[in-house]
Amino acid sequence: MTLTQLQILVAAAKAGSFTRAAEEIGFTQSAVSQMIQSLEKELGVSLFHRSRNGIVPTSIGERMLQHARDILTIASCMTEEANLARGLASGTLRIASIPSVACRFLPGLLGSFRKRFPEVDILLLEGDSDEIDNWMNSSVVDIAFTAMPGRELQTIPLLSDEMMVILPETHPLKERTALRFGEIAEHCFIMPKDGCIKKMLHESGITPAVTFEVREVYTILTMVQEYIGITIMPELYMPAVLPKVVAVPLVPTIRREVVLAVRNWQTISPLTAEFAVHSQQYVKELPPLRQRKKASADT
Repeated sequence: MTLTQLQILVAAAKAGSFTRAAEEIGFTQSAVSQMIQSLEKELGVSLFHRSRNGIVPTSIGERMLQHARDILTIASCMTEEANLARGLASGTLRIASIPSVACRFLPGLLGSFRKRFPEVDILLLEGDSDEIDNWMNSSVVDIAFTAMPGRELQTIPLLSDEMMVILPETHPLKERTALRFGEIAEHCFIMPKDGCIKKMLHESGITPAVTFEVREVYTILTMVQEYIGITIMPELYMPAVLPKVVAVPLVPTIRREVVLAVRNWQTISPLTAEFAVHSQQYVKELPPLRQRKKASADT
């Protein structure tokens, strides 16, 4: 088998069609079909169920796909390491992130990383913790920013934030230095559509009567501003400059740890290792979250 066959196998599974895969990778449809058939003959198994609606990996095909992704990752690592030895830095870095990290400090982090490695292509996927676990385990991404990683992933701590109660800026409780959930339990509650937040609240014995469940942070904050309800969310979820709302710490404190996760730190590519070190250094040099929000508001 060849790397080209494995690349076509992965592309075909992703596209769900030999024709679409051929269009995406610049081959003819017949060439793609022949290479898959040749690979199936060599392995002695059928890799895809074929129908008028397209193709779907067989059970053994799914296992072969995982092996193919691993082999392609190793081949990419070899190329990257050779490039670094020659003083070059190129390749593709595939990153996954939970939304709060993606919107708060990831743009600055990626910008500073690209200044160091302008030839590197960066692919960013945004999803919740469960989606990120699946992407990592399927080798869809190389490294991830997440808050509740699966046990099979290896992690290093990056930063932490805490849950905050979000109130309208004219709310009677706005001047409080901290709030217990019992003091706001009767309010209409807007739940962020984030499994991590729900799990953290549940594990802390907080079970709000959810009136609305909303994905977009700015929509949630606008609803709070308009007295539609209140919410609880991590500090990282909140923009540097808030609308007409205030954030009050929740007590007892619920802290969330954001980590960098990979499948195995011993087998990551040199490029992924460079990004992990760069991320740690970048976060270390940032001011504390509340200090950053205050500085933004003052300007």
